[in-house]
Amino acid sequence: MQVVDQVKLAFAHSVLRKDSRNLRRERTDPDIHSAASIGIIYDATDREEFEVVREFFKDLRESRKKAVSLGYIDFKETLSFHPLARPESDYFFKHQLNWFNKPSSSVVEHFIQEPFDILINLTMKDVYQLDYIAALSKAGLKIGRAESKVSWCYDMSFFMDPTSDIKTFAYTIIHYLSQLNHERATNNQGKRSSHYYTV
Repeated sequence: MQVVDQVKLAFAHSVLRKDSRNLRRERTDPDIHSAASIGIIYDATDREEFEVVREFFKDLRESRKKAVSLGYIDFKETLSFHPLARPESDYFFKHQLNWFNKPSSSVVEHFIQEPFDILINLTMKDVYQLDYIAALSKAGLKIGRAESKVSWCYDMSFFMDPTSDIKTFAYTIIHYLSQLNHERATNNQGKRSSHYYTV
């Protein structure tokens, strides 16, 4: 990464942290088994990761979860991606970013304002465009990587083993949500504090 890009990114993260302080959202602990609404953000540029998320999304829908996904594609042109796209999901592209890589798309703004029960950031590395969405999302429960530069915005974080892949990450999240919902029901506990796990 060039020096100018590093400076731009550092400034963008600084502004994002400041903007997030004005965020108003209701922190919740939804039951994953009771038709929770789930927002998924991911890097759809890579074909393999795109396919994994597509299957994950399909499994959530088949298990009667109200899932919505938003993928970022690091292409300036949309034509090369059209054969992969699916109509039930939304995407935004490189040409929809401003000079600081902030998304300037109505699709992104709508996603941020949607009060999902659960938001899952399925990126395996830092992608500012998606970190921006995660930090400002009004979702009740936010989940992502503990190593992320915006880990401060997550209510549930996962430390990633170097050998872990996006499929393991995605299904481990659902497994832990299911386990924690069971524990809460069994122990009659109230809201959870932040949790950290290893994948």
